[in-house]
Amino acid sequence: MKKLFLLMFAADLLIPAFAQEKYELGKPNNDDYRYLDEYRGLKEYIDYSKYPNFKLGIGTTVNDYLQKSTVYNMTNKNFTETVAGNAMKMGSIVDGNGNMNFTTVKNYVKEATEAGLNIYGHTLAWHSQQPVAWLTSLIADKPDPTSEETYTEVASKDFRTNKSVGWKSEEATYGYTITFDGTDGMKIHTTKKCENFWDVQFQAMTDIMLQAGKSYKMTITIRGTEAGTMHSKLGDFSTAYSDETCPNFAFTSEWQDVEVNYKPVLDNNFLLLQCGDFIGDIYVKSIKFEGYKGKTIPLTLEERHDVLVDAMDQWIKGMMEACDGKVKAWDLVNEAISGGGDDGEGNYVLQHSQTYNPSGTWDVGGNNFYWQDHLGDLDYVRQACRLARKYGPKDIKLFINDYNLEGTWDFVKKDGVNASKKVWSIVNWIKKWEADGVTKIDGIGTQMHISYFENSSSLNNLKQAITGMFTVMANSGKLVRVSEMDMGYTDANGNKVTTDKITEAQHKKMAEFYEWIFNEFFRLIPAAQQWGICQWCPTDSPANSGWRANEPVGIWDLNFYRKHVYAGFVRGLSGGEPTAINKVKSDKILDTSKGIYNLNGMRMSATSLDDLPSGIYIINGKKVAK
Repeated sequence: MKKLFLLMFAADLLIPAFAQEKYELGKPNNDDYRYLDEYRGLKEYIDYSKYPNFKLGIGTTVNDYLQKSTVYNMTNKNFTETVAGNAMKMGSIVDGNGNMNFTTVKNYVKEATEAGLNIYGHTLAWHSQQPVAWLTSLIADKPDPTSEETYTEVASKDFRTNKSVGWKSEEATYGYTITFDGTDGMKIHTTKKCENFWDVQFQAMTDIMLQAGKSYKMTITIRGTEAGTMHSKLGDFSTAYSDETCPNFAFTSEWQDVEVNYKPVLDNNFLLLQCGDFIGDIYVKSIKFEGYKGKTIPLTLEERHDVLVDAMDQWIKGMMEACDGKVKAWDLVNEAISGGGDDGEGNYVLQHSQTYNPSGTWDVGGNNFYWQDHLGDLDYVRQACRLARKYGPKDIKLFINDYNLEGTWDFVKKDGVNASKKVWSIVNWIKKWEADGVTKIDGIGTQMHISYFENSSSLNNLKQAITGMFTVMANSGKLVRVSEMDMGYTDANGNKVTTDKITEAQHKKMAEFYEWIFNEFFRLIPAAQQWGICQWCPTDSPANSGWRANEPVGIWDLNFYRKHVYAGFVRGLSGGEPTAINKVKSDKILDTSKGIYNLNGMRMSATSLDDLPSGIYIINGKKVAK
């Protein structure tokens, strides 16, 4: 008779009667994951007696959360704080004409608050994901009062070289495709006549800066495989149909320069082309808009400053009103520190557009808008802080958030602490922003998009950088938050390991590293300064993702099953406790002659627990832990 010495669960830890959701389970059909089935939700392992202010956060895709399905339940079950990945950024809310739509934000704040979650706001001031068209229009050159208007080109696009369109309706659904070549430009190939002409539609041009109420002529070089009619709309999606904004125009099977007159109702417009009632091919080489326009002169530095402060005021006021006092903490400024240059005081300089010149010339830098180009390095942050405190709740907490604060390539040693120059820089920039005696920054966020390194030297360097970073942040006296943590895996040769190639042993090394990070946070950050730790990716990243594609960055896999890193979080939160067992009986000899079963009632082929992985099993009708 085979006998083993084991720990047996007390009666109050019997399997619950209700079925578990899959996000509460490890990978199915794999005994090495069954121990994960026994863990409670992550937030239940926070020791509030030691860490009363600690918040466990998660990056959230808001539309998925609002569906109230797996993401909603998983988030509420495991975390105490939720952070919108994109939904609360300016570019998600403000369109090219400055219109602000906070509907999604209001719904998210309502549902998350009612679910008992804290909501962390991300982000108020940033250079990326901005409504570039609107902001640039505000600081565009103004009319020169001494000049006369002349008829001139105001916008154009050549599809032979600019092979792109903006938003488009679903091609597969409506039976069309859009392609480009260097001779004929854009080709719209339609295979069926749709119920509505607007079923096939796309933004041929975007961010067309015109003057509302003035007349413009569009010239489009176009032909079809046969004659037909093109429908159009100039404005935005809310623009009402009229002859002046939505004219139709005919084309033939020969190339023609077709002229169409418009009178826009907006200053910033897109051009929709619609052809759902045509079957065949339509080719468009180019489009240009012409109208009367006078000479212009640049705004003064003061004018640019004032109009942007007003825009920032509208944005922050609108956001705070939408949140109704329920969002108590924000990334006030995101990713301000450049990671290069020197400000004359040993710090990195702030980020700016590539051709920024303090004397007055500027370049918006592609899809980015650098507020600091126009407001200055100090006033940019001070104005955002002033407005957040003006319109936000009285107890609002404001953070400066940035990445690479755990960098290993730029160590600077000060006061016996070796840490990245970037984390030293962010602390010193906060001192400069606060030097006016009015501005107050409450905390620092470190993103921590990191990887586990098989190379021991690389891993030790990263650990040293993290320890130094936490030490510098703690010594600043500010609140400390790990804001966007996720982890990939780098093998001994320095190659990224994709999700489909990672081994069980490598998964467990990642779990150990997560545990170590939690331990360092709790060891180095005083309890009064601990805001918390936020995991950015709930699940692994899909192969087609724009963020760390096909990397094992999640706590759950893509099917929402727990991974070994879940156990790393549990151990890190609970000070190393490997399971949810709090009450156990010991010194019990167990007879395995009648079989060993997993928690799903399946008999294991092994006759000895020595031959099975760690986990929870059923022996003689009782749960035992190996």
